[in-house]
Amino acid sequence: MVVALVATLFFAVAAPAESLPVELPPDTVLARYTTALAGYTAPPVFSVDYTLEQSGARDMEQMHRVFRSGANERDETLDVDGRKLDPPTTRIFRGRPDHYTVTLLAPNPAQYDFTYIGPHRDGHHLDYVFDAKPKLERTYRVTRVTIDGITFLPVTIEFKSGTDGEGSVTFGRDGKWWVPLEVIGSATVEGLAATERLTFYGYRFPQTLPSGTFGVPHPLPSLTPIAGQ
Repeated sequence: MVVALVATLFFAVAAPAESLPVELPPDTVLARYTTALAGYTAPPVFSVDYTLEQSGARDMEQMHRVFRSGANERDETLDVDGRKLDPPTTRIFRGRPDHYTVTLLAPNPAQYDFTYIGPHRDGHHLDYVFDAKPKLERTYRVTRVTIDGITFLPVTIEFKSGTDGEGSVTFGRDGKWWVPLEVIGSATVEGLAATERLTFYGYRFPQTLPSGTFGVPHPLPSLTPIAGQ
């Protein structure tokens, strides 16, 4: 027992410390960020669950399940304010862009000026924070982006919209895909401060979706997540 304890302590002391990542120059980070955006590929087929929480002008909580293939989308409302819907309320969209994909929301150096704020360290992980200012006035405008120090894709995009709307989108890895995890927005609606939060979870990346997914609404079978995809 004593020997085992001493050995444990010895190896804990003797084990080499994991080296911290070296901070890169801002120009290098932006160059890699630009390359990462140009090479980004969104999952062609996926399903994901999400919760929608609203407060302020209207308080509401919903649970949804989305199926997407290309530009087609099926959105099923499963639960409203704790009340399960059976069957779910289903909406079908064709030719609908994915509003939360990286390439649609991320600021591009060709359209924005970037100012380096500094690194953000979380243990042994290093991210890079930049303020962003659009070169031309626009309704939706990114104000800050945090760039992942490994993939050089956006981790967090902070934005403003209109006169008082603002929010953020957080991304992360699920399998081999870089996908949205959370969207938070706030604005004044009917004179009241309103907030909205979408939380995405349970991503599934099948090769195909069941036939009829984007046809006449009817319940779909559950999809089993495919590891590593």
